[in-house]
Amino acid sequence: MIIKKYGIELVRLKKEHLELVRQKRNLSYIQDKMLYQKKISWWQQRRWFNQINNKNNFYFLIQYDNKFIGLINGKDIDFDKRTCEGGIFIWEKEFWQTYVPVAASLILNDYNFLMADFKANYAKVLKTNKNAIHYNLNQGYLELQELENDMLWMELTKENYLAKRPKIKKAISIITKDDEDISVKDFSFEDDTKKDMDRLYTGLPKNLQELVTKIKKG
Repeated sequence: MIIKKYGIELVRLKKEHLELVRQKRNLSYIQDKMLYQKKISWWQQRRWFNQINNKNNFYFLIQYDNKFIGLINGKDIDFDKRTCEGGIFIWEKEFWQTYVPVAASLILNDYNFLMADFKANYAKVLKTNKNAIHYNLNQGYLELQELENDMLWMELTKENYLAKRPKIKKAISIITKDDEDISVKDFSFEDDTKKDMDRLYTGLPKNLQELVTKIKKG
């Protein structure tokens, strides 16, 4: 799946992307912000991908100007409770203070809450990662509880997101000249094989299966 919106592309993670992501994830200035801070081996990366390459997780590379600059995800999707756990990291420092990470978050949050009708997103963040906490608070997350190992558990409800969204959407629209809401026309399966479609987009809840059908029809 590829989502094209606000001058960026979100490209669903595939096997051929794994070594790039592993190298970037192992950079010291990325590693020290993560919950798991050891070096990730090639074998660990492959094993991790085999665990998350399914309909209950979506990981997207963030592409800007034909260059991959980061990764954004919703993992451990619970289709009954309509929740998932989100995360994002940008390895190209020149984009840290730009609209691009916010636009990527807007795309996935809009998908979750406006298209997939999720009830809440969650995030697990190191208490020392003040930038990530501040970023999440601006999205509408609230701090729920402190966890072991200096971690913080945060929650973004649909209600809180919709309260924050107009300001975020307006800022992104001004920058990108795109004031349209996300829709199926922004999605495509142009990079997916039949095997991908069977693994990732079958057996979904009825409302999501209908979205897949609409995307296929163009």
